[in-house]
Amino acid sequence: MDAKTLLFLALFHLILLLSPSIINASSTQKIRARKPCKSLVFYFHDIIYNGKNSHNATAVIVGAPAWGNKTILASQNHFGDLVVFDDPITLDNNLHSTPVGRAQGFYIYDKKDIFTAWLGFSFVFNSTEHKGSLNFAGADPLMNKTREISVIGGTGDFFMARGIATLMTDSFEGEKNIRAAAAAARRKPCKTLVFYFHDIIYNGKNSHNATSAIVGAPAWGNRINLAGQSHFGDVVVFDDPITLNNNLHSTPVGRAQGFYLYDKKEIFTAWLGFSFVFNSTKHKGSINFAGADPLMNKTRDISVIGGTGDFFMARGIATLMTDAFEGEVYFRLRVDIKLYECWY
Repeated sequence: MDAKTLLFLALFHLILLLSPSIINASSTQKIRARKPCKSLVFYFHDIIYNGKNSHNATAVIVGAPAWGNKTILASQNHFGDLVVFDDPITLDNNLHSTPVGRAQGFYIYDKKDIFTAWLGFSFVFNSTEHKGSLNFAGADPLMNKTREISVIGGTGDFFMARGIATLMTDSFEGEKNIRAAAAAARRKPCKTLVFYFHDIIYNGKNSHNATSAIVGAPAWGNRINLAGQSHFGDVVVFDDPITLNNNLHSTPVGRAQGFYLYDKKEIFTAWLGFSFVFNSTKHKGSINFAGADPLMNKTRDISVIGGTGDFFMARGIATLMTDAFEGEVYFRLRVDIKLYECWY
């Protein structure tokens, strides 16, 4: 199994459906019968860092159980290993073909007695044919011939896309076949919101006011200082105050809680999974977000994948902008939220 994880190809078969807001339990067969408006095929290639291949590794172990380390996948079916990846996506199964984008995110091995994983990642496209991203999450029982995970959102050409991705692998390769329905970009939002959140990362000296901490790092890093190579592999958990303006000392209206991980060696990019948890008189409940964050862009879109309370089952797009930063200790994000599905 270790040989497989050193280099593998993956294939997905995706059925994407947009905003079926009147779906009920009896409509599942109808959804499966709908014809896709577009079909696509992609491959992505994962090369895990083993201590000797830093020049071409596209994935790195950033968290391991007590019996493991960060250059060899752990025993007991790799249980507890957390891997961050930035894998090339190609149109065929040739690793050296021109990439059309990157598969960026993480997987964790989550069972001791059999190979299974949990995935959270995005396809970030950079080709002339496709712009934007597709976001995925779900359990991957690796020993099954085919496994389904969820498409939880998209941006750009895949605005608000969602559906099912069927993943297939064998010893060394697999394929993805994406069938997508991703229109509705002209829809007007049913609600717009703007918030700021403030992140102060723990640096060994600021435990009194730090709101985030490095909890996973590659073999060349530590949990006090962000790693080299554009912080690739660092995993940060945060509990940041949310304010209505850009003043850190304003009264918080809630907390931004979740994680981000740096997932590229050559340039600063991250993958985010977090919630806004509100505690103000104006808003109750939560909004959940996921997606790729290419940090060097002035503005970046991620998916709103759900909500609770006042934001029950909300979906949409959140546009992020880095409003301020101070070295590697503090940053402030402006979050411009546009909801396209509102149930209240």
